[in-house]
Amino acid sequence: MAFSALSKIKIKVDLKPTVDSLVFRLHYRYTNRILLASTLLTTLYDVVGKKIDCITSVGSDSFKDVVDSYCFIMGTFTVDRLHGKQVGVQVPHPGVGPPEPGDEFTFHSYYQWVPFVLFAQSLLFYAPHWLWKQWEGGLFKTVIQDLSIRDYLGREMKPYFSRDERYRVLSSYIQNHMDQHKRWVLKFFLCEALNLVVVLSTVYFTDWFLGGEFLTYGTNVLQVAGMDPENRTDPMAFVFPRMAKCTFRSFGSSGTIQIRDVMCLIATNIINEKIYLFLWVWLVALTALTAVWVVYRLLVMLLPCLRVAVLKLYVRKTCHSDVTAIMRESSLSEWFLLVSLGKNMEGTVFSEFLQFFANEQTKSTDTIPVHEYERERMPL
Repeated sequence: MAFSALSKIKIKVDLKPTVDSLVFRLHYRYTNRILLASTLLTTLYDVVGKKIDCITSVGSDSFKDVVDSYCFIMGTFTVDRLHGKQVGVQVPHPGVGPPEPGDEFTFHSYYQWVPFVLFAQSLLFYAPHWLWKQWEGGLFKTVIQDLSIRDYLGREMKPYFSRDERYRVLSSYIQNHMDQHKRWVLKFFLCEALNLVVVLSTVYFTDWFLGGEFLTYGTNVLQVAGMDPENRTDPMAFVFPRMAKCTFRSFGSSGTIQIRDVMCLIATNIINEKIYLFLWVWLVALTALTAVWVVYRLLVMLLPCLRVAVLKLYVRKTCHSDVTAIMRESSLSEWFLLVSLGKNMEGTVFSEFLQFFANEQTKSTDTIPVHEYERERMPL
């Protein structure tokens, strides 16, 4: 078993090692929770009143309840031509008024699906992390947590075993078993690339879901923020109208079809407009950060010199020559494990380990025939 070399120093600790990057955690931890919180907010109808409240001319509570339910399920609409009109003078509310022949309508039926969409997107942001945990199979928990937690390799706490013994075991593991784990680093990078796919798909799906208005939603809101409220077209009122029209048809007392053009207050949009404005800012920033991080990962895979430079950030300057020597014969998977160790170990302790590992690597090179050594240590 690949982990047998580590069984002799098994230590139970409650701390968890940090393996993934901040960008990765922004996806599965923070964005996931933001979307779950948004899902909860969109279901709190009691905070804003009824989810929809339509004005009817019939003095019957039961009839009004039917109209409210119908308009919420079937959706409301606004008249495109009436957006931008002066509210209180030309129209009672943005997009609400009598239509004319040839007018185009924007139908709003998405609000009943908002909680479901937000919840599904929260699961989607967690999916790459879940996939990585399935592929990783406990490797980092075994290697990093048992060997590199600061409290157990720091100078202030007496270790269960000598430090040299710990260094020897970890060095032996990296040299003898890492060839069995060459693929997991590629799988980790794939999960990071999936994060970019997830955030891009979320942005474009949300844009389609909101009728093609989400991509420019934030910029449009910022453009009108300083304008006179009486003389501006509020983009939030266009995407998330608080007042909209609904056409309800029913039978009259003589059996003829009666058409009622009612006006409805969509109270849920008061919360929806704030949620999606925040999500626009968050997703735009997250997309930019994730794209930059994926480019960085590609450069790391293609440029060995960049790997050396990154690893040097975790050690003292006096150990830079050891880092250079180690990286001459190290694969991408070994580099990633060493960087992960550097994140979870005290800087001076990690520098000491790299010095020990460089010496062990030199001894192995001296004792193993060149052709066998090159075959066993072939980088990715």
